[in-house]
Amino acid sequence: MTTVTPDILINQNALWLMDIAADAMLIADLDGRILLANPAAERLFGYTRDEFSGLGIEDLIPQRFRAMHGAKRADYAEQPESRTMGSGLELYGLRKDGSEFATDLSLSPIEDGRVLATVHDITQRKRLEAEQKRMIHELENVNEELKNFAYVVSHDLKAPLRAIGSLADWISADQHDRLDADGQEHLRLLIQRVRRLDALIDGVLRFSRIGRLHEAVVAVDLNELAHEVIDSLAPPSHITVTVASGLPTIQAEKTSIQQVLQNLISNAIRYSDKPQGQITIDCADQGDSWRLGIADNGPGIETRHFERIFQLFQTLNPRDRVESTGVGLSIVKKIVEQYGGRIWVESTVGQGSTFYFTVPKQHPASTEIEKNHEN
Repeated sequence: MTTVTPDILINQNALWLMDIAADAMLIADLDGRILLANPAAERLFGYTRDEFSGLGIEDLIPQRFRAMHGAKRADYAEQPESRTMGSGLELYGLRKDGSEFATDLSLSPIEDGRVLATVHDITQRKRLEAEQKRMIHELENVNEELKNFAYVVSHDLKAPLRAIGSLADWISADQHDRLDADGQEHLRLLIQRVRRLDALIDGVLRFSRIGRLHEAVVAVDLNELAHEVIDSLAPPSHITVTVASGLPTIQAEKTSIQQVLQNLISNAIRYSDKPQGQITIDCADQGDSWRLGIADNGPGIETRHFERIFQLFQTLNPRDRVESTGVGLSIVKKIVEQYGGRIWVESTVGQGSTFYFTVPKQHPASTEIEKNHEN
């Protein structure tokens, strides 16, 4: 133990603990004179045992803070109590070589008016915080660029695409009889692919807007919403969609939950391969969340594709066989995760698939509002 003044009477166990402590510890008197410093303090500040004997606390603080520190030290002497300094403040220590370091400081009163100061070097933490701020700033810039890109896609790509589609439709209507079978087939493929690209652009725009555009959080009756979605999709007569009774009412942005149900149900309809298609929508209470499931008796999905299908632009069937942009499940996944939930699929090839997703009973925005009210 580095004992600067031999006349200090401190419990030997306390001295031993200071000796092995990783943080710098200093004991000072009411006048700010340093009485005791542990080895960690010597390493941190760069002073030797003998040099500490002639120093005051203010010698370990940058010049610009010293006048203010003297007044704060006097205030502490009047009301000594254990406290941590640094929260909301910028505190710095000064080494022997003149270099400064960011610090947090803990003060504890001990016998005879003395104070134990524990000094934490937080230089690395400050460096990481600065790096985090830089990365957040860069991410915000990238998000803004993506937002602008979405507008470019919307205006600069869709306009000429509409012109191509209109021209193709005109040729198909007015020049149909002049085209042979091959020409008519090529024109059909052209119109189909123009419409597919238009749908793909719309899908990318919807995907880019998730999390940026918000609407009011309201009570959403999932039973009512599920039937609205089914009516809007108008399943063919050979497909039966069953909604389990007792679906809950949740707090959510209605449009986003509607997108989730619409994508999942429309996929089940689109990929149905049985003479009698069966789709079931049900729900289970999982304590702090609801687990919803959309089950079908379709072709099923191989296990190796379970993760891939949620990636942007990924489809399992050739687009000329089943029209799909490969964006729908990516949108569903992004929305569900925005709510703090998760989505997954369970499937047996030839028998069908069930897509499960969870929705917290407490909407994230509502939770944040409650926290702000509590604070």
